[in-house]
Amino acid sequence: MRTTSLHRSIVFLACGVALAACANGGVSSPPTEATIDGNETAGKDSAAGSGAVGHLGGAGSGGSHVVGVVGGAGSSVGGAPSAAFGGSPSTSTGGRAGGGSGGKASAGGSNTSAGSAGAPAPTVGCDAPTTYPNLFVTVSGHTQAESDAKLAAAWSQLFGTGANTVYYKGPGADESYVQDVANNDVRTEGMSYGMMIALQLDHQDEFDRLWAFVKNHMAQASGQYAWHTSTSGSKLATGGAPDGDEYFAAALVFAAKRWGNTSGKYDYAKEAKVVLDMIRTQDFNDKAKLVQFYVGSGNTDGSYILPAFYQSWACFDAENAAFWNSAVSAGRAFFQAAVDSNMVIGDQSSFTGQTVKGAGSDTVRCVMNIMMDHNFFHADPWQETYATKYGAYQSKGAGSTAQLSCNGLLGFGLPAATGKPFVDKLWSAAIPTGQYRYYDGTLYLLALLHVSGTFKLWY
Repeated sequence: MRTTSLHRSIVFLACGVALAACANGGVSSPPTEATIDGNETAGKDSAAGSGAVGHLGGAGSGGSHVVGVVGGAGSSVGGAPSAAFGGSPSTSTGGRAGGGSGGKASAGGSNTSAGSAGAPAPTVGCDAPTTYPNLFVTVSGHTQAESDAKLAAAWSQLFGTGANTVYYKGPGADESYVQDVANNDVRTEGMSYGMMIALQLDHQDEFDRLWAFVKNHMAQASGQYAWHTSTSGSKLATGGAPDGDEYFAAALVFAAKRWGNTSGKYDYAKEAKVVLDMIRTQDFNDKAKLVQFYVGSGNTDGSYILPAFYQSWACFDAENAAFWNSAVSAGRAFFQAAVDSNMVIGDQSSFTGQTVKGAGSDTVRCVMNIMMDHNFFHADPWQETYATKYGAYQSKGAGSTAQLSCNGLLGFGLPAATGKPFVDKLWSAAIPTGQYRYYDGTLYLLALLHVSGTFKLWY
């Protein structure tokens, strides 16, 4: 997402101690784009009144929910059991090949070619994983039926028709959108997350309706997608946000495999290729082989870097496989260069990993990107070192649902006993409600998909 640490009304805390900006108790009025981000405004011509909603403090204090180091448990989520989510490939209740009963695969259980600095391009190949461990079962001790019910309840609330949904129909008869409720707009980030969630849970109609909104209201002649619009579809910006673009592309690639190119409204493979070409030629810095914070920004955002997606694109977009394989290696190397001593990655960084903007709301997503790559490919041994150190740091404080959700994926890189607290916190968290249900809710659902083994690489 293009805005910065206040754009989702979230401020990152280190070990439960607020940043200096928290001392004032919040902002008196919604800031403009220029005041949110002092270092750049190009391409961020948001409409008046669309500044981020901000408040610092607890619920009901008029301020923003605050991201901490790790989240406390909320109420458990109920919901009637449903049929297992599915289609092939099947969800495994065990580990990856060679894996034990926990989230961490044993040595030699998967491909081990490294993609870190100085190493050759990954040689994982084009076979997607055949099993996807469900940590709620193998680590937390729940049943598959309970896991399925939790996912069904989260989908029903956040993508249903009740008061706490983020999914709304319109403005066109065949369109729907995911709303950032706090900021009263529609963002490529949320639209792409919604498409990925719908794809993974086999909701093709919702997927097509979301993509119709994107094509009709966010697409531009340049190939970029306006990073936010009003709920009626009016563009509020001309610049794009590569994180949304990347999830659009991944969702479309996976849709082509899962549903085929004639079963719905779109030829998904054709649509995916158009988006991938734009990402490769506009969103990426060609020299660094890293995605930019925005076109021409001269820097990157660690939460935009998604090696697991690039690996799948190297197989789908074979004519550009060398580029995507280079992006895999560059992305894995970047993470190693960008972390601090606690394995925290700032909201924005130079292409060589120097922090440009400190930890904020985007920071919480980096762990999801790193650990999904580890879960799917086990190609970079450093990722387990990351999980150990970041997990130790994150265990020292409390945080938002967005953060504890992403931290749930640490279970893939830690021994079962060490990873269990992170998996359990995700299991115990309540489905997000209220003003901030958009960011918390979409990340909560994505984390549930990953940790339950329901998020699959369809390519």
